[in-house]
Amino acid sequence: MKIDPFRLERWLLEKADIDLGGGGVAKLQLRDVMPQMSGETMLKYGRTCGSDALRSHVAEWYGVEIENVLITSGTSEANLIVNLALLDQGDEYFTEVPQYEQTTGFARMLGAKVKPFHLIEEKGWAPDLEELKERINRRTKLLFLDNPNNPTGAVMTQEEMQALCEIAERVGAYVHCDNALRGSEIDGKPAATPEFYERGVVTGSISKLGATSPRIGWIVANNEIIDRCWTMKDYTTLSHCGIGEQIAEKLVSNRARYLKRNQSIKEANTKTWATWKESNSDLVTCVEPKGGFTVFPRYKNRLGSTKFTERLLKEEGVMVSPGDQFGVERHLRINIGTKGDTLSNGLERIGRFMHRILK
Repeated sequence: MKIDPFRLERWLLEKADIDLGGGGVAKLQLRDVMPQMSGETMLKYGRTCGSDALRSHVAEWYGVEIENVLITSGTSEANLIVNLALLDQGDEYFTEVPQYEQTTGFARMLGAKVKPFHLIEEKGWAPDLEELKERINRRTKLLFLDNPNNPTGAVMTQEEMQALCEIAERVGAYVHCDNALRGSEIDGKPAATPEFYERGVVTGSISKLGATSPRIGWIVANNEIIDRCWTMKDYTTLSHCGIGEQIAEKLVSNRARYLKRNQSIKEANTKTWATWKESNSDLVTCVEPKGGFTVFPRYKNRLGSTKFTERLLKEEGVMVSPGDQFGVERHLRINIGTKGDTLSNGLERIGRFMHRILK
């Protein structure tokens, strides 16, 4: 098995004065969720499929039954297990572009033939379903997408999701939707997911609610897929974080409170971003996101995005993520889920850098 380095995650380990490279919202503190957690809490395994309480809360959020939910160690393990359970060497695997490459990179390691279908920037990063329809075939095993999309913040509509599942159904392919950004939609309505489709699989977690350290995620699918994934989980982490599961129960059951908090952070930063973008329209253009906590602007310079971000970090101390690590050049992923003056200070330095390199 040939394993390629996960470029983005290694890049995000670089030290920066101002970090705008990530894709989530400002993190909660334990006291925000579990202010009176007992010191007598047992440090033990839980049920390997997840507690009934947490599974029932996730099931309610997605409108499914409890047996359609498997708890995992974050969305990362959920995505890993889905690929391990459903993919075989030589299968065709279609992924949207741009996209977060974690699950795609693992599909490639398993020997799947990874092929793109594109989101069209000029159409608000809408999926090119005609391209997909023309390229999909009987060897296609799985279609993968993020909804809301990471990094663009685009949100696929219910009609588009239905059409994509119909394309997949023609060849008997699975549809895997990474729904980690659920709850970040600007209109407050959960983005479309394929749980209605017999071969639909949804993965998600509490990370984008503002809690990354508990490492709690889930898979939502039909009973047969859940059983296959549970069998695989016994060979990966076996059991997830027990204390993390208790935190997740509180977060998901009281999610409206935390979603409101996250939206207020993003709304303030969206105004900051809009003001900066308008003042620097000679430098960038951007499709405004409908979900997520990032913007994905196109910048007006020939410098490749990796070189751009490396120079920006070295010269201005600002971390952003290069577009080529999402499959699209001359774009940047900029986090707008930060707190305080982090975003405005970072944008000021980015603008200064851009004006300098344009000379």
